[in-house]
Amino acid sequence: MSVSMSQAIGAVRALIEGNQWKYEYSAEKQRFQLKFNLSKTKLSNCTIFISVRPRSDDENSCSRIISYGYISLSGDAESMANVCEYLTRANYGLSIGNFELDFRDGEIRYKVSCNARDALPGEDALDDLISLPILMFNRYGNGLLAVSMGMMTPEQAVEQAEST
Repeated sequence: MSVSMSQAIGAVRALIEGNQWKYEYSAEKQRFQLKFNLSKTKLSNCTIFISVRPRSDDENSCSRIISYGYISLSGDAESMANVCEYLTRANYGLSIGNFELDFRDGEIRYKVSCNARDALPGEDALDDLISLPILMFNRYGNGLLAVSMGMMTPEQAVEQAEST
């Protein structure tokens, strides 16, 4: 049995409201927006967009729920290759989610998704949509800054991020 879009949106809303997080919701885009302060990095905050996506063959049925965590830092042309290497090294071995770098504008984000075609994801899977981008930017944020400013090599920065 497929999951309806309203069921999936309701499940995400219940998680957010149950944690008393402030959010905005766009019914037109079927997307939630939340903002969190980052506590373990010099990056100041992370904005998370959670989108409930319909199936391609039935717009009333949910296909997946996907989140993107965004930071205010973008890779510039000079540091792009090093930032890309850093994010690739950071991604290696991650089991849920990944960093992405847009070579057009240097945008950096962390993506997490879960399947919602046949059943609603559990609360833990939904919570990962919010907690993992925050966790990953807290863990890898200082290294990202150091690499983008030319203060560390990508390899050094990942080693430091993963040793703490």
